[in-house]
Amino acid sequence: MAGSKPDRQVEWMRIRGQLQAEYGDGIFKSWLKPMALVDKGAQGIEIQLPTRFMRDRVQGSYGERIRTLWSEADPALSDLNFEVNPVMQGAPAQQAQRPVPAGNGAVDEFATPFQPFLTFENFIVGESNALAHGLCLGVAEGNVQPSGPLYLFGGVGLGKTHLMQALALKLRRDRPDRSVLYLSSDDFRQHYINAVNAKDVAEFRRRIRSFEVLMIDDVHLLNRTSGTQDELLHTINALGSRNRLMVISGNNSPVGLDGIAERIRSRLSTGVSAPILPLETDYPLRLAFLERKAFETTLPAAHDVLVFMAERIASNMRVLQGAINRLESHYRQFGGEISVDRAQKVLEDLLPVNDRTPTVEAIKGLVCDRYNVRPAEMDSPRRARSVARPRQVAMYLAKQLTSLSLPDIGRKFGRDHSTVLHGVRKIEGLMKDDKALAEEVEALRRQLEP
Repeated sequence: MAGSKPDRQVEWMRIRGQLQAEYGDGIFKSWLKPMALVDKGAQGIEIQLPTRFMRDRVQGSYGERIRTLWSEADPALSDLNFEVNPVMQGAPAQQAQRPVPAGNGAVDEFATPFQPFLTFENFIVGESNALAHGLCLGVAEGNVQPSGPLYLFGGVGLGKTHLMQALALKLRRDRPDRSVLYLSSDDFRQHYINAVNAKDVAEFRRRIRSFEVLMIDDVHLLNRTSGTQDELLHTINALGSRNRLMVISGNNSPVGLDGIAERIRSRLSTGVSAPILPLETDYPLRLAFLERKAFETTLPAAHDVLVFMAERIASNMRVLQGAINRLESHYRQFGGEISVDRAQKVLEDLLPVNDRTPTVEAIKGLVCDRYNVRPAEMDSPRRARSVARPRQVAMYLAKQLTSLSLPDIGRKFGRDHSTVLHGVRKIEGLMKDDKALAEEVEALRRQLEP
């Protein structure tokens, strides 16, 4: 096509401008600005990037949009490919790969997306979470400077992610001079695996270690098989040597992180740890949470209804939020007064403490919530301690609180009666020497007993 090269270069500049407008300066400078166009005439065009890691990221995240823009600009275009050109690594455009500081409001595409409502202003503070809240707020305001990683730990639905995202959002808003990267453990693992597959781990390391604040949520979900734990340890050590801030969360104290390498647990222990205690220990917080959520809805719930819910639902914030949502939906559909009796009927399956003997399903559900275990894992053949121990606790509670025989309980877990007996005796033995476990099991029992 005569004159195609100048035309394509002009279109390329227009398309780059369109991409910058659509995705923002942060993503454009980090990922799209390094792209270079090679016009191959009748064979189409080639978009080059300096590393495999960047090529795979651009092709996977933005390739479809780039192809669409090109097809609109040049319907006769025969082919478009993304390729690696290592020579580009020395070019000035490579410098644009570095993360854009938060000062321009950009959110790095590498990061796990934020939920804008998870702020300090929306976090309800109680005795069970006051320490974790105070440390996170202190870090955000510059009044607390941990000498090692700040580690938050607690069960599911207690507010770890809320505090971490609140900290990240406040830093981005109030400390624009500091670049912040917040990642879920799943995203950290996936980014690392992508880099390994692309044979570009060096680029992954350069990028993730260039941030001044690194936050990893739910570290307990990282497995060892993919090498992500080793990579996380190297990252923690590298950032620690530069006095960078690290904030990490998990479901247990550093020494209790089952499945996490000893070196990581030891490294977390050298920093500042802040527990978020089980919600069943903090009735005032449960009531305050319900009062706030009821106020935010159209639900005309009397105070005695909220007191009833706070007394009877003690597992975690997500269940409390679900209870409010269900009551509001019921009210919108049927209207009328929301009384304690009506709330008890609508929320019957959410009330682990009731006038009936608890079912094995209710016991398993409560234990799964407490130990952050998926319900399917209770019946699976997995023997890892992180699954086996909660399973044994559930078996023990089923034996204590129901009239089912050992074989009947075993069938509920896909096990025989001898396995149930072993699990019950195991928990009985551990509770004699482990005061913390005994208190934990007793708290679960109180929630389940009529």
